[in-house]
Amino acid sequence: MRGQWQGNYSGYSSGQVTLQIDEYETHFAGRACVFEAGNDYGIYVCGFQTQDKKDHQQLKVPVTIQRYLDATDIPRSELSSSFPGIDFPTHALIDLKMLSKGLRVTATTMMDTKTLGTITSLLTRGSAEKKSKLVVDKKVRSWERFKQMVGSMEPDRFIFRGQPVVNRLRTSFHRTNRSDLHKFQADDIPQLHAMVTSKTNHYFDLRDNVQNAAFWNLLQHHGYPTPLLDWTHSPYVAAYFAFREKPQGAIEANRKIRIFMFDRAAWLSDFRQIYSVVNVRPHFSLLNPIALENPRALPQQAICSITTVDDVEDYLTQCGKAANKTYLSVFELPFTERGPVLTELRLMGVAAGSLFPGIDGACEEMKLKNFRY
Repeated sequence: MRGQWQGNYSGYSSGQVTLQIDEYETHFAGRACVFEAGNDYGIYVCGFQTQDKKDHQQLKVPVTIQRYLDATDIPRSELSSSFPGIDFPTHALIDLKMLSKGLRVTATTMMDTKTLGTITSLLTRGSAEKKSKLVVDKKVRSWERFKQMVGSMEPDRFIFRGQPVVNRLRTSFHRTNRSDLHKFQADDIPQLHAMVTSKTNHYFDLRDNVQNAAFWNLLQHHGYPTPLLDWTHSPYVAAYFAFREKPQGAIEANRKIRIFMFDRAAWLSDFRQIYSVVNVRPHFSLLNPIALENPRALPQQAICSITTVDDVEDYLTQCGKAANKTYLSVFELPFTERGPVLTELRLMGVAAGSLFPGIDGACEEMKLKNFRY
């Protein structure tokens, strides 16, 4: 039952529903958001916790109506004055059952003792934990061909991401198998802010959206799992990160690295960018946080994305099919080219010493130069 579940619902109303369920030692817990069609004023939200880890759960949970994009309750007095004569639920009776095709959800909403109606949905979880299905560009299979391709592209249209392994595109937060982003924002961020603030010269005011984004990006760059993905405007920086690490032990002769290319200009033109991860429909948005306390961001020509979606790869693919466009492309280059590629990148100024200002970066650069790693 663990994971991110999404789908449409029908019944006495219709729309979309998202469940983010985390697994604990003895139970599941999470949050459900119901987005009623045509209603961006507020959404229906309920947190829940099961008694055990069985595949069939029946729960009675309180329902709150919260603002879209913001996890704050809408007062009942405001709802009454804005929507006179409309009944809003106070709680719901929820039935969750795992089936072979997904998670079946049935919810009967109540206002005190009055039954308002029932909605049903069959939610799916996506394929984030499965093997990547992206079709690799077969015309670009070598470093020389990759350089030729990026050299002929429209400037500043695309952004890139390098990965040393052929994995799906997925945020570090979702790779931890956590799903509840509200808990991340409400619990993790305040704890981290209290701890990290004592180690920075700048005090991050999380009430300010610009500084909040900068703080999240700082956490990401220092290894804390977030719903952000690091990208770069430079295909060469992306290549460095893809080839940078050499695994221990024997290396398969056919080992590949992976470089993603994303059509930033087309995406910004076609989709509204959203900068919240709570009380919002599934989205993938681009973010340009300022580099507060983050000297790595500028030399890495960094940009990042923020998303509520676990299976980013499938989401971007489906968006592309709907628009008859290709937003996300992927290239795989042979790992055997690592030595010559890193040497060439170093001569171009793309090396650890420049990308990671400080002693660690300088030592890493000289290690790659003087030892056969």
